[in-house]
Amino acid sequence: MPSAPDPVARPRPLVLLHGLGQSPIAWQDFVSAYGAGRPMTAPWMKGLKPKDPVGFDLGAAASGIADELELQGVRQADFVGVSVGASVALRLAVERPELVGRLVLAGALVRPSRGALRMQRLAMRLVPEGKLVDAGVSRPRMLAVLDALKGFDGTESLRTVTAPTLLVAGSKDKAGVTAAQELSQQLTGSSVQVIDGAGPLVNTESARELADLTHAFLDEPAT
Repeated sequence: MPSAPDPVARPRPLVLLHGLGQSPIAWQDFVSAYGAGRPMTAPWMKGLKPKDPVGFDLGAAASGIADELELQGVRQADFVGVSVGASVALRLAVERPELVGRLVLAGALVRPSRGALRMQRLAMRLVPEGKLVDAGVSRPRMLAVLDALKGFDGTESLRTVTAPTLLVAGSKDKAGVTAAQELSQQLTGSSVQVIDGAGPLVNTESARELADLTHAFLDEPAT
C-alpha cells in the first residue's frame, strides 16, 4: 500500500537584519511589498538596541540572533541583511550553518577599508540628530559599530559558507557594486543583482525591488 504523501513543507521564516543607522522599523515597506505567505521577523541586534551598553561585537550580535531564533523554535531560516546586518547574517552562515537556509545580502562589511569606514563615519556625523532619534538609534552607538569593524577581515571564513547567496547593490553605490562582485568571487553559489537607481540602503530606498528580487531568489528550487 503506498504511503501517504508528505504534507506541504512550510516556508522557512525570513529574518530581516537592518543596516547601520537604521532600526527594525526600516523593513516596514519591504514587508508590505513582500506580502503574506512567509513568517517574518526583524529583530534588534545585540549592541544596537537602545538600552544596550554602547559597543558592538559581530560574534555576539550573531549569537544573539541565533539564541532568539532557538527560543522561538526556529531550526532554519532565510536571512535578508543590509550593511552591518548583512555582516551578522554572514557570520551566522559561518558559525551556525545549520541555522541558515538562504542569504540575501546588501553591503556586507567583510573587509571594510579605512577609507570606506572614514566615509561612513563622516556620513553618520552629518545625519541630523532628530532623524536618528526618529529611527530609534543613537550616533555614539553607530560610531561604535564602525570602531569595532576597524581591522576586521572576514574573508578567510567565507570559503566555509555553503548557503545559496544573492548579493544586491544599488547602481548609485559604485563601491557597493564593486564589493558585491568581489564578494561573489569568494562565495560559492552566489550571484549579484544591481537595483537601478538605488543607493546603499536598498531596503528603504528600493523596498519593492528588493522584495521582488528576494521573492524570486527564495522561490528558486534547490539544486
